[in-house]
Amino acid sequence: MRRLFLVCVILISLVSSCDEEKKANAEPKPTSEPIPDLAFEESGSIDAYFDSLAQHGKFNGVYLFARNDSIHTRSIGLKRLRKKEDSLNLQDVFQLASLTKSISAVILLMCLEENNISLDTAVQNIIPDFPYPEITTRQLLAHRSGLGNYMYLTDSLWNNPDSFMLNRDFYEFLRCEQVPLYFSPDRTFDYCNTNFAMIPIMVEALSGLPFEEYAYANLFEPLGMLSTHFMNPFTQNSEEYDVIGHYPNGKEKLAFYLDGIVGDKGLVSSVFDLYRFYLEMKSPTVIGSEYLDEAFQPHSRTKSGNFYGLGWRLRPMEQDTIIFHNGWWRGFRSYFWMSKEEDKVVIVLTNATRGGYLNQNEVWSLF
Repeated sequence: MRRLFLVCVILISLVSSCDEEKKANAEPKPTSEPIPDLAFEESGSIDAYFDSLAQHGKFNGVYLFARNDSIHTRSIGLKRLRKKEDSLNLQDVFQLASLTKSISAVILLMCLEENNISLDTAVQNIIPDFPYPEITTRQLLAHRSGLGNYMYLTDSLWNNPDSFMLNRDFYEFLRCEQVPLYFSPDRTFDYCNTNFAMIPIMVEALSGLPFEEYAYANLFEPLGMLSTHFMNPFTQNSEEYDVIGHYPNGKEKLAFYLDGIVGDKGLVSSVFDLYRFYLEMKSPTVIGSEYLDEAFQPHSRTKSGNFYGLGWRLRPMEQDTIIFHNGWWRGFRSYFWMSKEEDKVVIVLTNATRGGYLNQNEVWSLF
């Protein structure tokens, strides 16, 4: 029923890449339509919980709770904390931080399905100059590749911190430096941003399209996620968005040289668009269930006692499993928690990081 509401040793020249990116992103971004609230008897207790956090300076953001045919949404706080001018609204877009990984995984799975490629295909079969022939696509998505964190490499090798890196730049470092693996592929689980920063390069190699263009044409536009896009700091850096991320003390986070690397982060979206994405995860229309089901299977046990699938965390409960991902990057936090057995989801986006992560047990039990 709710669907009715949703109508390579030389780095590539930064100058030329900037021109290409600007041409591709010159048009203004469309905006998604809001989704109306429907009767929700627990809305009072949900609001009281977040009001309490906000009164203690521990919440500034937006949230969406949905179960069956009931939806409740709300915004609390400001777009820029110290200016105290513009209040947040439900159509605002936030950086998703590591929640980007879950959506990037789905985009890659769609591309693999389209090209009839197995998850166990070596990455080198997709990107011939990938320097690690033993690593498979599944191992990347399950954080079992053995790759090290690119951020440690780029911090020491990128000599222009005032200029933004792109995925192709990071990949040239990875390829040319021949960085040793941390461990043999598939030996263990190690959460690593590099795995998902490879996704745009793989999608572009398979599709022949820029990653953002492929994602928009095949996922965002068909689902009506019109406010969702990957950041391009050459056309709009993080300081030029309406909603700004903040340090715990309320100071604004400035644009950062790694903002141009996406896949592991870098996606911008709204709670309404993420709800549309949730509906697709529950009843897929643009991706086959065979590939999507693989993403929700446990591939590794994590230190917290939960499991990791392919771009998703899995938390077994007594009669259900919460499929989820959180994110934290440059003053933003994100939460996307959905039930495996029920039609139930929690989506929370914040632009302030004072206080710890939301308590999943407490929030999940609110409705």
